[in-house]
Amino acid sequence: MDRRSFCHQLVGSGIIVGSLTNLLLADSQPSGGSGSTKVKWQKSLKTAQKLALQQDKPIMIVFGASWCTFCHKLERETLGDKRIASMIEREFIPVHLDFNKEEKVAKILEVERLPCTVILTPEADLLLKFEGYAEPKEFQVSLATALEKRAEIQQVRSETVRR
Repeated sequence: MDRRSFCHQLVGSGIIVGSLTNLLLADSQPSGGSGSTKVKWQKSLKTAQKLALQQDKPIMIVFGASWCTFCHKLERETLGDKRIASMIEREFIPVHLDFNKEEKVAKILEVERLPCTVILTPEADLLLKFEGYAEPKEFQVSLATALEKRAEIQQVRSETVRR
């Protein structure tokens, strides 16, 4: 079963209900993780899916594990960076999943190494899959790329509907 079929099956079963780059990268000055902006993580895909559909935002899933050193580094240094946290809060519905507890989801999304970030549209189109640790600037560029891909998908869909 592929990712899209899996997500649609989950939606049906009730498990899951219901230049941009320049703007996002405008603040290029270094920023520490000590700021007051924190990511408000969802712990369930069901809740994230509801919010993604309601707010028309992509879902950002971060897989980690308690034993993963680079997962902790990503959380502390990259996701803890106030610019990154602010961007995530503004543009995405963030979900933090434990790789060991969510093995089925990790398998469907083909997570092979940790940490792993997967960004999906609310309709389950894959926008980004990034495995491993990334510095804040690199992570921010990846997030901006995912948002650009989403904008392209939305444009194609709206053009298709007009025809």
